[in-house]
Amino acid sequence: MAAPVKKAVKAPAPARTAPVKAAAPVKSAAAAALEAAAAQARAALQSQMKAWEEGVRQFSLKKFGAAHAHFKEAASGPAAHIADKARSYAQICERRTSGPALELKTAEDHFTYGVERLNARDIDTARKHLDRALVLDPNAEHILFILALCCGLGGDGHGACENLRRAIAIEPRNKVLARQDPEFLVLAQQMPDLRALLAVDGAEHQ
Repeated sequence: MAAPVKKAVKAPAPARTAPVKAAAPVKSAAAAALEAAAAQARAALQSQMKAWEEGVRQFSLKKFGAAHAHFKEAASGPAAHIADKARSYAQICERRTSGPALELKTAEDHFTYGVERLNARDIDTARKHLDRALVLDPNAEHILFILALCCGLGGDGHGACENLRRAIAIEPRNKVLARQDPEFLVLAQQMPDLRALLAVDGAEHQ
């Protein structure tokens, strides 16, 4: 009697599994902190600009008290060039609202006020007070340096060169500082004598 034929047994089909989704990249704590810092910096700059613009608006309306508050806020912001201007305008507002005229006695008094007026681009008043500061302290290299810039911005190339030359003679580092100053660099493009004064000479390469 023939043995019964065994039926082939099919292997069970493999179980179907749901496709695995790639995990979303996890942002590192450092990257998140950087993004947060950048967002904070942008917000601070926007706030500073808003305060500056409102200060200028109030100043133009001669509302010096209100303008002062906005300039003080802008002076504490991250953009240095806006902060510097805001401080200058805040001081003007203080004088306009304080009543009594400002008393300037010392070289530093006149120098500080001269710098303020220079920042406000009141060149004539700035030069007047810087000249007075220099009379009171003839060998003050920091006064000579700013007076040179004031002369240059006022179109007096000879005064710019002579005052800067004296400032460098007293403190040679002023030559490097002038080369790094954007306003001096612009003036040097317009004034050949100033450009020659700021040129790198052979001794500085040694």
